[in-house]
Amino acid sequence: MISEKFKYSIVIAPSEDGVRYVDQLKNELNTKIGWYNSRNSKAHLTIIEFTADEDELEEVISAFKKITSYENPLYLRFDGVDSYPNGAVFLKPDEAIKVPLTELMARIQKKLNIKNSYKSKDPHISIGRKLSEENVEIALEMFADAKLEFTCENLVLRKFNPERKQYDKFSDDFKFLGLPPEQAAQQSLF
Repeated sequence: MISEKFKYSIVIAPSEDGVRYVDQLKNELNTKIGWYNSRNSKAHLTIIEFTADEDELEEVISAFKKITSYENPLYLRFDGVDSYPNGAVFLKPDEAIKVPLTELMARIQKKLNIKNSYKSKDPHISIGRKLSEENVEIALEMFADAKLEFTCENLVLRKFNPERKQYDKFSDDFKFLGLPPEQAAQQSLF
C-alpha cells in the first residue's frame, strides 16, 4: 500500500513581534492596492520545500533535529525592500548578514539532501507576490525604510493545508544548540 504524500517546507520564522510587523506591512499594502498573492502567508524565509509520506517525514525530522543541533543562533537584520522580475516584493537581508544566512540555508539543504525538492537560493521575507509593475513600485516606495531584526534560534517545519492554501506550523522543535559537529557519512534521505 502506498502511503499518501504531503507538502512540507522548512523555514526560518521571525519572532512573534516580527510576524506581527510583516502582517502590518501586508495590511498597509492591502489597504493601498487591494488583495494580492501572499497576503495571508505568515512571515518566513523558505529554506526548502518537499513532499513526503509518513515514513519519509520521520526520517527527515530525525535528520533535521540532528542537523540543527550543530548550528548556532544567528542574528538577522532585514533592511528595506527589493523585488524580483516576477512581481514579488520582499524584505531583504542587509549585506552583512546575507552571506552567513545564505551559507546556513545551503548547509541545511545539503545535509538534508532531500531529492526532488525546491531549494531557496536567495534569502528574503515575502511581502507580496505576482504584483503588477505599478503595484511593485507602490510597495517599494511604501516600504523603503522597512526594518526587521531578530535572532534565529531554531527552524520550523510547516505542512501545507490544502483547504487554506497556506502552510501551517507543524513543528518548531528544531533548536540551534551549537553542539560541536561530528564526522558522518553522507547519505540520501529519499
